[in-house]
Amino acid sequence: MRVETLRLQEYETTLVDDELVQLVDESFWIELSVTATRRPKEVEWRLKADALSGIARYRSADIDLTVVIEPKLRGADVLFLAEHAYGQRGEVLRRPKGARVGIDNAYSDPIAALLVWYVDAVADFATRWLRRSYRTREVVLPGHVRGRFLVSKYMTQSLATARNAEVPCVITERTIDTANNRVLKAGLREVTKLSSALAIPAARKAVKAAVNAALPMFAEVSDTTIGPRELRATSTRGSERHYASILQTTGDLLGGRHLGAQTGANQVSSFMWAMPALFQEALRGILEASEAFTVDKSKRPSAMIYDGSANRLTTSKIDPDYVLRAGNDVMLFDAKYKESLRIPGNEDDALTVGNSGPRIRVSRGDVYQMAAYRQQPLWLGARTALVYPIVLAKGQALPKSYAVRGIGAPIRLHFMDVGPNARDNLASFRERITPAATPS
Repeated sequence: MRVETLRLQEYETTLVDDELVQLVDESFWIELSVTATRRPKEVEWRLKADALSGIARYRSADIDLTVVIEPKLRGADVLFLAEHAYGQRGEVLRRPKGARVGIDNAYSDPIAALLVWYVDAVADFATRWLRRSYRTREVVLPGHVRGRFLVSKYMTQSLATARNAEVPCVITERTIDTANNRVLKAGLREVTKLSSALAIPAARKAVKAAVNAALPMFAEVSDTTIGPRELRATSTRGSERHYASILQTTGDLLGGRHLGAQTGANQVSSFMWAMPALFQEALRGILEASEAFTVDKSKRPSAMIYDGSANRLTTSKIDPDYVLRAGNDVMLFDAKYKESLRIPGNEDDALTVGNSGPRIRVSRGDVYQMAAYRQQPLWLGARTALVYPIVLAKGQALPKSYAVRGIGAPIRLHFMDVGPNARDNLASFRERITPAATPS
């Protein structure tokens, strides 16, 4: 059996040999949003990752392959992003302490950092909320009735086969072994398996230590392979509504992929997330926590296309990432994660932030789109802005916002530090995006 760890980078291309590609089911690459191509007469394949980052493992009779996809935005503090993306939607999921990561340099291994953040989030949740809850199940009791007696089954299965003492019943009991808790425990188990692919020994040790500290709280919970059926059995209603946040976080960080999913006859486990979505949700968390404005979550308007006889043919949603309201003021923001990466493109769109800061791409399409947003009758005269994540060095101040002029009212370019200095620069970012700081 071939055993290998393959390291890719978000939006980058890596060359691999033909045997590796042939040993892996095509659907595995599709699930990871990795495209595999080979030009005529070339020996090697080109694997290009898309927006997903994280770890995935593929096991078959011929190969045990672990794929590690690292974020391209080097130095990004994924703990900071995760805190604001998943930790500020109420007090159900409390924010884990960044210092608990236990990695020599958290920013050198963002996958390890987010793995530990997730484990700490589950542990914090379990400490506060892991209690016994009611579960209904069907049992066969010896010679007595408990709960609801299943008469039909007793007649057709017990009496019909001369097993009169076997009494089928449905009982309700208080237990910690519920569908919700089984999903959380399975998540912890998968993190342990996947941590073996981490490059830094201290990171592997930290992840396993975090999982070992959390697992005892789930000692009475069954170990189960989680698939679509088990996920459908979870509940966030009534007395279990406090599970909504942690189950949502689990689903988000697992990229919607089921733990222990099958690719054909082969076993696949993964811990994947999309960095663009993580940045977008982190920015949403920061905006929702602001007292300067509110985030408008109402249904977005649409543009309509009509034929020559005034019959409506189709509609297109007008959907900026965020609509913010402060009194009579309206602001429209779009998050631009990919435009902060060094991706080949039109150099005319490239822009250096500050004297020697990071480079971003301000595309004409993005500028035209923001100008078009404010033509919608609901948002006439709205202030518009594009928000770019940047990684600043320790102690480096957040650059002032830029402005695009010459296409109506200025379109602001805001910069949000997501590097090791992110927490120190957050107050400056909040100040820059307030209505008073973004004149029309």
